This record gives sequence, C-alpha cells and structure tokens, in this order.
Amino acid sequence: MRIGIIGPSGPDHFAENVSASLSRMGHDVVLLGSTHPERGGYIWQEVAATALRASRRVEARAQRHLARRALEHECDAVISTDSNLTPNTVSELRRNKVPVALWFPDCVANLGRQRMLAAPYTALFFKDPLLVRRLVDMLDAPACYLPEACNPQVHRPIGEAGAQRRIVIVGNTYPSRMLLVRRLIEADVPLAIYGAPPARDVARMLPRGIHQGRVIVGEAKSRVFRTAAGVLNNLHPAEMQSVNCRLFEATAAGAAVLCERREVLPDMFDPDREVVPFTTFAELLERVRELLDDPRRTAEVGDAASKRAHSEHTYENRLPVVLDRLA
Repeated sequence: MRIGIIGPSGPDHFAENVSASLSRMGHDVVLLGSTHPERGGYIWQEVAATALRASRRVEARAQRHLARRALEHECDAVISTDSNLTPNTVSELRRNKVPVALWFPDCVANLGRQRMLAAPYTALFFKDPLLVRRLVDMLDAPACYLPEACNPQVHRPIGEAGAQRRIVIVGNTYPSRMLLVRRLIEADVPLAIYGAPPARDVARMLPRGIHQGRVIVGEAKSRVFRTAAGVLNNLHPAEMQSVNCRLFEATAAGAAVLCERREVLPDMFDPDREVVPFTTFAELLERVRELLDDPRRTAEVGDAASKRAHSEHTYENRLPVVLDRLA
C-alpha cells in the first residue's frame, strides 16, 4: 500500500516511528506534513498554531496542501497522528475514496474540542479502553482500542544495565510529576530529569542539578533508560485506564521501569518480573530502594521487559490493526 502520514516530523516523533515501521513492513510511505507550522522556534510555532485555531477558515486553507499531496501521490490510505486535522480535510480525502485513520497518542485531557468526532474518519484509535467503550456504546463511533508502541530499531538496550545508580525521569515537568519528584528528593532518592527546561515556577521546586536541561531522543534516550537503576513512569492523572509511550520505549530499551498501576498494565507486562508497579508513594519508595540496592534486579527486570516489548509491543505489532480497518 501507499500510505500517507500526517503529523509532526522529527527524530523519535510518533509519526516518524509509524512511518519507519510501515516502510520496514514493505509499504510505500509518503510524509504529507503537519497541520501546524514546524519551522521556527517553539514560541513562533505556538503563536502560529494559536492564530490558525482562531479562524477555522484560515486553518482549513492552511491544511489544503495535506489532502492535495495525498491525492497527487495517489495514496491508498492516510494515517494521521495529529488530532488537529480539520473535518473539512478529512472530508476531502473521503470524497476522493481515500480512507483515513487517526491514531491519537494522548490522554483524554488532550481531546480538546473533540473535533475528530465531527470528522468522517474511517477509524479512530485511542489508547484508553474506557474512552473507546464510551464512544462506541453511546455514539457508535468507529473507535478502536490501540496502545502505543516501541520502535525496536531505536528503542533497544544500549549500555550496561543499571550502571548509573540513580532513578531517571524523562518527559514533561507538569506540576503533579514535580510534586512527586519533590517527595522523592526529600526521601534522598538520587534523581536525574531529562526533557524540555521546566517553566520558572516549576524550576523553583527542583534543587540545582537535578534537571539535565535537555531533551533526549532516539538512541541517546535508550542509553539513559538502560543505564539507569530504574526509570520512573508516573502517569499523567488523566491517564485513566491507559499507559503512555514511555512505558514501551523504556521497557524496549531494557530499563527496569517503575510504572504506576493501571488496569491494562498486567495485560502488557508481567508485574514484578517485567515491570515494577506501584500505587502509593510508600510502595514506590520501597520499590525504588529495591532497585537502588540490587543492580542484578535492575538487569533482570530490564532484560525481561525488553524481550517482551520487542516481541509484542512494536509498531509492527500494532499497525496491522490500523491497516485492516483501512483496507
């Protein structure tokens, strides 16, 4: 199949991992672009995105190139990882007999204006099974449950397991995560945080040197995961019954992942053998101490996790579900 991909591009981005995996599966992939400008710095991109959202007419005009490119390249189907695709853009593709799917990678808090429900998508894929049940039972929406995944070409063990005797956090520094970090610091847990520099009010919550001040992607991220004593994956409060991509990327990289319990977690990984689950802060602290005190435990969990992730949780495992709905 010739498949068009819509979504922000860049190393280790969701759309990039989807497109690379489709290519390995033998499909012809066309990168159609993103719904919002990708040039310029972060501030310019946010200003441009806000301006587009302010006028639906301007936004629709700005997205015409996406449908046009898909038709010019004679795409058999389109997969969007960007929920900002307008209903008009989706309609244009469907009018030309091109099936379109949205694979939404975020938690329910980021559904925004729920515009994907107003668009005539062929299929919608969400990672929260509760959300899918509600959309199907009440709205008869074409919604399907599909968790995120890992790219084994990038997310793989690199380095010595647990060589750095610290707990690593990779991701956004939203307040609920930083409150947890502060409690861990007070408990004398050695930490390192990677990601975009935190906002000034959040930065005040952190001792100097804890935040590494940089985003890590690809193999650099996999090395950090693998060499940590443990990777803390506390979930966003809006991950109601879902888990995030970090779970799959870190396990694939051979990390011992401390993951907040969710209903779906035991279906994906064997608790205690392939991941280190927790529910309360007291339990988290106990599990952190186990990993810090026993490097062999870090290696055993990480090795088992990587084997499971590479066997069952790759994009190549997930994408046939999407393609079946688009056929």
